[in-house]
Amino acid sequence: MAALTWWTWPRPAVTIRIAPGGIATVAGAVLPETLYVKARGRSTVIRVVNGDSTRHQLALFGADAGETRDFTIPYPGTYGGVCSTHPSGNLVYVVQ
Repeated sequence: MAALTWWTWPRPAVTIRIAPGGIATVAGAVLPETLYVKARGRSTVIRVVNGDSTRHQLALFGADAGETRDFTIPYPGTYGGVCSTHPSGNLVYVVQ
């Protein structure tokens, strides 16, 4: 049963990792202010892994210190908001 659960569990389209000090990365590169994400039907999952000692806000999503959270974007589109890891204070997700 555990193998079946693992196989059917929604895998993230992208994982954002926040290192100590608030540096956010995607696939080893610094998180851009506009992040393009490939849509996965009605369940595009974005995972946030916060390894920092403080809460961070990444536009639509927030993660407490040490927390890993999965967020689902139901429809393709452009979503933005305040970002605590960027000097500009902004982050935009383009799900297409």
